[in-house]
Amino acid sequence: MALELIPYHKKRVLIIEDMAEMRTSLKSMLNNMGVNLMETVGNGEEAIIKLSYNNYDIVFSDYELGRGKDGQQVLEEMKASGKMPASTAYIMVTAAQTVEMVMGALEYEPDGYIAKPVTLDILRTRLNRIIRTKEVYREINQFIDRKDINGALEACNRLAVERPKFALPAYRIKGKLLLNEERYEEARDIYDTVLGIKRVAWAVLGMGKVEFQQGNYEAAQKLLEGLTRTKAKYVEASDWLAKALEAQGKYKAAQQVLEQAVEQSPKAIRRQQALARLADLNGDADVMFKASKKASILTKNSAFRDADNQIRYAKALQKVLKYGGMREQKIASKEAMVALESVKTVTDLTSLQLLKCGLVEAQTLFNSNREDVARIAYSGSLAMMGDDLQLSPDDKLDLLAAKLVMEDEASSQAYAATLLNEIGNDPRLLKKYYGVLDFHLIPDPQQRHALLKQRGAELLQLKDYEGAWEIYYKATRLPITDSDCQIAALQAAVGLYREGPRSSERLQLTNALFGELQDMSNNDPHYPELEKLRLQWTRQTQEDDDQSTTG
Repeated sequence: MALELIPYHKKRVLIIEDMAEMRTSLKSMLNNMGVNLMETVGNGEEAIIKLSYNNYDIVFSDYELGRGKDGQQVLEEMKASGKMPASTAYIMVTAAQTVEMVMGALEYEPDGYIAKPVTLDILRTRLNRIIRTKEVYREINQFIDRKDINGALEACNRLAVERPKFALPAYRIKGKLLLNEERYEEARDIYDTVLGIKRVAWAVLGMGKVEFQQGNYEAAQKLLEGLTRTKAKYVEASDWLAKALEAQGKYKAAQQVLEQAVEQSPKAIRRQQALARLADLNGDADVMFKASKKASILTKNSAFRDADNQIRYAKALQKVLKYGGMREQKIASKEAMVALESVKTVTDLTSLQLLKCGLVEAQTLFNSNREDVARIAYSGSLAMMGDDLQLSPDDKLDLLAAKLVMEDEASSQAYAATLLNEIGNDPRLLKKYYGVLDFHLIPDPQQRHALLKQRGAELLQLKDYEGAWEIYYKATRLPITDSDCQIAALQAAVGLYREGPRSSERLQLTNALFGELQDMSNNDPHYPELEKLRLQWTRQTQEDDDQSTTG
């Protein structure tokens, strides 16, 4: 399409910009290019309404829109709802150059991106290029907008044949359409064909999705691991890699993948929610707190606000409520209740969600020194537990956390014993179980120390050195720790270092722990074991230093 033939006078344009001066400037430049049909809005909420009920050929959206939804959230929400036609060109306009903004823009794939300050020449050049590219896919997008997927697939084939230059982009669209339609074997054929020609990242990602959807989790993991190591732009690969790892029961590895992904793209709402969920499964309260809080903030003005995440956020705040300073407790109590009240506004909550919301509300009230109201909320929650409500072990661990707060010691301990027997030898659930008990015993150092030593000994016996180190090191930080604990922690550290993985932080902590015992008398019964461990540790770390120097 020649530039002078673009019929801008027929294009309907929406400008989403909170600054009146910028709205006026953009309107003036577009008018100069021949655009007459223009509408403007000043915030993301108005933009959603306009886009939901009107069709536009071009949308210009500022990234920063003041309070409320930003430009990325508008684009994300409209794509998820399917209300914005595929034929619409969505262009992000912004002065922001942060990692969050750049990665967010890449992830949600606007049709174009223009950095401020915008001049007429820049606008004309960039818009012409975007419209000409959009025109290439016009027929495909028209079929998509009519929900004629077979027509869109045929249009992809025609484009690939008639304009070979656009064959790969046409196959990319075709692969996405087939995945959305759950036509996985056909999608596999497309990605096989493309990868036979050229190993492009989007085809590797697509094949990874196919493998996952067909239950080939190890194959999916292999493909997606390679992609996440080499293509930072394809952060989406991390989401699918985490799913593949979780499907294989590798919960901790899945969490670590998402932790790295949110560092690259912190504003991805559903990724933060997924990270909070995995951290909850792993009993990692700190990561759950950070991820659920970030997701809660991001979804304040979003259609992706999630009841489960709000419950997790309120749940994560219990640590601050119980053990934080007075001011922190006051803020945490308010935030937890606001999160739980937002859950109650959801009309289609399940019985399980209502139960979990009620249990966390009872704990929040109890930890906010409103014990009488807390007991009423707790009783109301238990009343929801009919015979038909199936609780998973994770759900029962949430119930145990509430029982430890709300019920007498005999009742809660009896439930804990029954649950422990049900959990059996599942490492993940056992870690969560002891984490729940450990959290409850923070005010009682003696019982907490005894619990940690007991669990640490069990893990050391099983040669789970990583788990044993984590438990024992926590015990060594208690003021009532003893030499037994310190020696056991060093045994775990030596065993873990021997097996790997190596961690510079753990190396420093272990060296510091050896330092704490440097004045131990040679008459101490622990001294021979300490010296044996010190020798093993010195040899192991020295070998690594020698190899590093040689390399």
